[in-house]
Amino acid sequence: MNSKEAKKFEKLLLAERDRLSEGLRRIEEATLYQPASENFTDAANAAEVGTDHFDRETALTIASGESETLMEITEALERVKSGGYGVCEGCQKEIPRKRLEVFPAARFCIACQSEFERKEMRRGR
Repeated sequence: MNSKEAKKFEKLLLAERDRLSEGLRRIEEATLYQPASENFTDAANAAEVGTDHFDRETALTIASGESETLMEITEALERVKSGGYGVCEGCQKEIPRKRLEVFPAARFCIACQSEFERKEMRRGR
């Protein structure tokens, strides 16, 4: 991959990193810093508290996934800096540009990604 292409993908990664960081900040503000209601004076309040807890749990699950994606993006940016970006960690061949355009943080080509996922499934992850 030439330096012009690497810069293009670096910009994509930086934009995605910023988008995810902003989303995580919003989730934190909406869930972590809002007091949970614990008033069980009647059944309606208990249902509302249950809904609040469910909403908080859902938001934290989303935040966890986005945090993982953010980590993948950070690792991809490191590969851009080190010159290893766009090279499959499995077969050491170039990852097709179309794949990188769809998923700029890709570590594997499609064939190696499929194999990686099959192994993970066998391990029960």
